[in-house]
Amino acid sequence: MRDFIAILLLGLLLLPASFPARAQEGSSSDGTSAPAPAPQPAPAPEPGGGGAPGELTEEEKKQLAGAIEEVKVGPEVFDDGVRLYFAKDYAGAAARLWQFMAGNQPGVGNYGYAEYYLGAALDKLGLTHAAMEYYFNVAKNRTKPELLPDALSAIERISRDNPFDWDLIVKDLIYDTTFGYLREDLRQFVEYYQGLMDYRNGFITWGQKHFSRLKPNTYYGYKARYVQAVYELVKYNLDEALKIFNEILASDIRQTDVINNTRQSVARILFEQKKFKEAYQMYEKIDAPIEKQAWVFLEEAWTQYYLRNYRRAMGLLYALEAPAFYRFFNPEKYILKALIYKNLCHYNVAKDAVTEFREHYRDAIAAIYDRVDLDKNDIILDAALQDPSLKDLSAFQRLLDTELGQLSNFEVAWGEVGLMAHLGKIYDLKIKEVNRALREKLDTAVRTVSERLLEYEEQMNLLEYEIGLSVYKRIKGTPSAKAGKVQKIPYSDVKVYYEFDGEFWNDEMHDYRFFIEDRCFSEERWE
Repeated sequence: MRDFIAILLLGLLLLPASFPARAQEGSSSDGTSAPAPAPQPAPAPEPGGGGAPGELTEEEKKQLAGAIEEVKVGPEVFDDGVRLYFAKDYAGAAARLWQFMAGNQPGVGNYGYAEYYLGAALDKLGLTHAAMEYYFNVAKNRTKPELLPDALSAIERISRDNPFDWDLIVKDLIYDTTFGYLREDLRQFVEYYQGLMDYRNGFITWGQKHFSRLKPNTYYGYKARYVQAVYELVKYNLDEALKIFNEILASDIRQTDVINNTRQSVARILFEQKKFKEAYQMYEKIDAPIEKQAWVFLEEAWTQYYLRNYRRAMGLLYALEAPAFYRFFNPEKYILKALIYKNLCHYNVAKDAVTEFREHYRDAIAAIYDRVDLDKNDIILDAALQDPSLKDLSAFQRLLDTELGQLSNFEVAWGEVGLMAHLGKIYDLKIKEVNRALREKLDTAVRTVSERLLEYEEQMNLLEYEIGLSVYKRIKGTPSAKAGKVQKIPYSDVKVYYEFDGEFWNDEMHDYRFFIEDRCFSEERWE
C-alpha cells in the first residue's frame, strides 16, 4: 500500500501545470490536458497498522480520491461523431469528436481517427487553418499510418486554393519528414515542395534531383519547370528561361496559376528584348480576375507607350484608378502619364501629372525625410505589405482573422464542450506568431519601399524639368503650326462610343481607350 501511495503522489507531482493550446494535444474546455482516469481506491489499512513517517492520513486519502474525477468518454462518443460527420452535421460531429479527444489520451485506439475526422469536419465548415492543424498531426505522428494518404491529400487540396501555414506544412512536415512509400499523386506533391525548398536554400543539385522524379506533364512537373525558369532569370539567362517558359505554354497544362505566371514572365522577357508587340500579345492572353491584374495593366501600358499607341496606354492607366486597385502601390502610373502627355505636347497636363504624384505621396515622402516611424504611414505600409516576401504571409494573416471571426457562428454547438475555447486559442496563438514574423520582415520591406519612392520622386523632378524645356524648345526647319488629324466620334457607326462617367465596371476596364489629340504640329508655340 505504501508503494501504491508513493507512486500516486509522484504521478500527481509530475503532472504539468499547463499545456500549450496545440491541436495535437487533447484538452478540456479550459485548454488544459484532459485528466487521467482515476486509479482504483486504495485498500483500507490493516487494523492496527501505524502510519509511517510521510504517510497520508485516512482523511487526506479520502480527499485525494475525491479530487480525481474519472473520465467517462467511451468509444460510443467517437462513433456518434463519425455518424454525424457522414450525416453532414459537421458542427455536431466536431463537438462529439472533440469530446472524445478531450476525454482520452492520444494512445487510445481511435484517437488518430478522431483527429482526422475532426480536421475533416472543420475543413467542411471552412476553418481551413484548424483543419490543417489536425491533418498535420495525423500525417506527422502517424499513429494511424493508413490515414496518411487521406491527410496528405487534404493538405495538398487546401494548399492549392488557400493561404496556409508555410512553416508548419512545408518546413515542419514535408521538408522534414521521410514518408516512405506514397501513391503517385502525393509523391509528386512532396517531391515538388522538397525540391522548391532546396532551390530556396541554395541546394540546387538536390533540388534538381527532386524535380527529376516528377512526371513532366503534371501540375507539379510544370511548377517545377517554372521554378527552374525563374532560376535562369535570376542568372539573367533570358534565352534559356524563355525556352523553358515556352515549353510550359506549349504543353496541355490547364492550371491557370501556372499558365498566367508563365505568360507574364514570357511577356516581361520579350519586353526586355524590346519585342513590345509580342510582349503585349502575351499580356493579352493572361486570364485572371481583374482585381489581380494591376501589374498586368501597368506593364501593358508601358508596351503600348513604346509602340506609340498612347490612347490605349492612357486607357489602361485610367483603369488603374478603379477602386479595386486602390491599395496598389503605383508611382509609375504618374511617370508614364506625364511622359505620354509630354510626347503629345500637352505640357500643362503633363505638369499636372507631376503635381498629382506629389499630392498623392506628399505625406509619405515627408515622413521619409522627417525620419519618423515609416510603418505608421498608410501608403508606405500598404506598399510594404505588397512585397512578395510579405504578400503570402499577410494573406495568411487575413485568413486567420476571417476564420477566427467565423468561430462565433458555432458558439451554441461548441461552447459547452470546450472546443470553442480550444480553437480560439489555436487561432490567437497563430495570429501572434504571424504578426511577429510580419514585424521582422516589415522593417526591410518598409526601407525598400521608401528608397523606391525617393527614386520615383527624383524621376518626377527630372521629368518636370524636361517638360519645362520642351515648352520653349525650338526645332529649326519645323513649321510652328500644322493641321493635325483629330479622331472624331461618329454619331452612328458599327462601334458604339460611351463617354466615361467615372464609374468602373470590371468587364470594361481592360477595353478603355482615351481619346487625346497630338498637338505637337497644331499647337501655337508658347512665346
